[in-house]
Amino acid sequence: MRLALASLLCALLATTAAPAQQATLPASSLKATHGSWEVWCYGEGDCIMTQLHRRSTETADAVFTVFKPKGLQDERGLPVQALAEIVVPLGVFLPGALGLQIDTNEPRAVPFERCIPDGCVVRAPIAPAMLDQMRAGATANLIVSPAPDERVKLPISLNGFTAAFDSLP
Repeated sequence: MRLALASLLCALLATTAAPAQQATLPASSLKATHGSWEVWCYGEGDCIMTQLHRRSTETADAVFTVFKPKGLQDERGLPVQALAEIVVPLGVFLPGALGLQIDTNEPRAVPFERCIPDGCVVRAPIAPAMLDQMRAGATANLIVSPAPDERVKLPISLNGFTAAFDSLP
């Protein structure tokens, strides 16, 4: 359900979405803006925080979404505090995975889950140590590979991350 919400949010934020597609989207509302992050709610308590990386001359759009999953456990049976869904443009080198780097910390590789019409999707739990880095950090770099030997960093501001995350139900 939440992957569908992130995909729908991607469609909402895309400037090329057709009006007929927008008419079928579930009702959503912007609950708050915290720094560079927006908190969107769908219904009574289904909220996500998101940030759109805007197109520049060197990079394409990407959507970084975080939410607090209900009832999801990791492989050790511990509750997952946060889940990330990241959509990057089509045309990435899929075996290269997506790199996530907080400031100058060591990047973490996360495999792509699938590609949809809006882009290629990564969906992964955010480990407690990574969540702490995101709370304290300034920039998260999404590292994509358009080719096996190329790397492009898409910067995502962490300004307001903690306030947005803490506001999620």
